[in-house]
Amino acid sequence: MLDENQHLIQRIMEYQSKGKTAECTQYQQVLHRNLVYLATIADSNQNMQSLLPAVSPSQCVQNM
Repeated sequence: MLDENQHLIQRIMEYQSKGKTAECTQYQQVLHRNLVYLATIADSNQNMQSLLPAVSPSQCVQNM
């Protein structure tokens, strides 16, 4: 998805440099959807980590 986002950004910049801002809209919408999706995943991972008990590196070594 990061590669796709890079491609979308390049297209948006290309169209903007040519003054074709109307053509940017579809690419901006897809990019926005992708960014919201990635942010949602990052947020859910952050929330999951906050539910786990805090473990220090020394505790990991002791458990081995």
